[in-house]
Amino acid sequence: MSAKYTRDAVSTAVNAAADMVRDELSAGERDIDLINMIVNATLTLLDRPNVSLDGVIGENYDTSPEEVRSWWNSWS
Repeated sequence: MSAKYTRDAVSTAVNAAADMVRDELSAGERDIDLINMIVNATLTLLDRPNVSLDGVIGENYDTSPEEVRSWWNSWS
């Protein structure tokens, strides 16, 4: 039998995991932004399993999906 978790439990766990990674690694601003994006996507997917990345951005950021995507255009 698989365990069932509440949204609050998942949110607590995913945010704690993100904090742990940020605290233990020498992450730059873009890395931290990406970790935050993954947290936001995870929590948004709990509520809307068919959401797109643009939908995640629309729900969690005060700027356009194009702007958010541009944050990673210069990665090599």
